[in-house]
Amino acid sequence: MTVLVHTHPLVRQLENDLLPLFHAALPTLATAAPRALASVFAFSSGTASAFQDYYFGISCLLEDVPADAPEEVALLVSVTGLDTGARLSVQVVWGQPSGRVETQAELSAGDLPALHAALPGLLSSLQEAASRGGPEV
Repeated sequence: MTVLVHTHPLVRQLENDLLPLFHAALPTLATAAPRALASVFAFSSGTASAFQDYYFGISCLLEDVPADAPEEVALLVSVTGLDTGARLSVQVVWGQPSGRVETQAELSAGDLPALHAALPGLLSSLQEAASRGGPEV
């Protein structure tokens, strides 16, 4: 699938593991949260290099939200610090102005089994948040 070319082996592994899983989750999200437009994303960023940090996830854009409420909730898997010792993190987080984290997990870079074990709960949290339509009060 290789969306992010010229990348670290860990990033290629994450891309191969996560993107098909995230695409497969979209129909369930659409059923559970019909007011949300869900899509899968993958991109890189960095200050020293454009390929320093990588992000994979599912973004749910909500319709008809008040102007002072977040219109997006996302499941975000990040791999950062590839040049200094990679670190994985995963969270379900609301967009601005909230920025509220629904749930999260910090993982060591090589702990892909722990990431895979955490994903069903995180996908469930994303689905619940998107169907609720806003951060918990």
